[in-house]
Amino acid sequence: MITNHSKKKVFIDLNHPADFHFFKYLIKRMEDKGCSIMVVARDKECLHSLLDEAGINYISRGRGKHTLAGKYLYAVWILMQLLVLLTRFRPGIAMSLSSPYLSILSRFLGITCVTYDDTDYNPRLLPLIKKSTYLLSPATYPYKFHDNHFHLPALKELAYLHPAFFKSELERTGVFFRLTRTDSIHHSTASMLNQNLVIEKMKNMSPHYKIFLSSELDLKLQSINSIKQADTIQIHRDLASCRVFWGNSATMAAEAAVLGIPAIFVSAEKFAYINELEACGLLYYYHPDHLNASFKKLDSILADNPPSNQFQEFHKSLLKEKINMTSFMEWFIENIPNNARILREDPAYALRFISDTLE
Repeated sequence: MITNHSKKKVFIDLNHPADFHFFKYLIKRMEDKGCSIMVVARDKECLHSLLDEAGINYISRGRGKHTLAGKYLYAVWILMQLLVLLTRFRPGIAMSLSSPYLSILSRFLGITCVTYDDTDYNPRLLPLIKKSTYLLSPATYPYKFHDNHFHLPALKELAYLHPAFFKSELERTGVFFRLTRTDSIHHSTASMLNQNLVIEKMKNMSPHYKIFLSSELDLKLQSINSIKQADTIQIHRDLASCRVFWGNSATMAAEAAVLGIPAIFVSAEKFAYINELEACGLLYYYHPDHLNASFKKLDSILADNPPSNQFQEFHKSLLKEKINMTSFMEWFIENIPNNARILREDPAYALRFISDTLE
């Protein structure tokens, strides 16, 4: 059984910049309460820069590979590295967003593992993470793997974009484009977008709107000076200055939605929380085969000037139904092992973490 003493040592594995944002306020709160935190972070995009900017110490676990053989070799190397670090640090709790490595090793070493997962359309990943000690997911998540798998009125983006943490008074005049790679474990080649058409769309819009671009792809945009590369450190500030989001990143589409910005998500993969945001009227989903239709929707949203109040009403309704994930996670960690009993006996307990200070 985990003890109060062992809860003071927490191991966190970060694989993506979104993982940093999910944990950043929780790390600060736990450290303020005297916890010893070890953070291990993949060298992906701006993840290390974000950690440096936040003053969070971390250990790099390398860049990873894009080839199939390279991915398997990297996985073996990560397992060995994390095994050594976990053995030396001896944490009471290990935490991640969908890290299969941490789930496997925590089970092997007898460490309490807390995993948050919302990527339900992922048959290669789910068998590896589903045996985490505690698995947390949005209420719409279609699977329940064991008695300690809890479905919450939650979106992971509200761990850092909840009004308790993020406020912006910026005028919303821009358009935000986000393009991701499609060779990760939860993507398929069917999600690839026609880059030439996307670039042409941005080029045609740039004389009329301030365009922000965040891309994992090397796009040839030297001749389009009016397109601004989004600030990797202050990306949510740039997003908050836009009237609409368009892209194939599910996380950034959800980020836009929880900020009250219409989100157009173009992908072959459609997770349960994307379905929920679409049903709430905060997100519009298109398959890559219907790229032109997604552009027409983009034009339609921008043509609605000033924007209708209906979308903001949808946004307010969402915030009244979703919990402050950082506050919930803080409670969840502090109350191990009694947390599971509390949530099983009172499934509505998590509703206590819906903020009562929303405007």
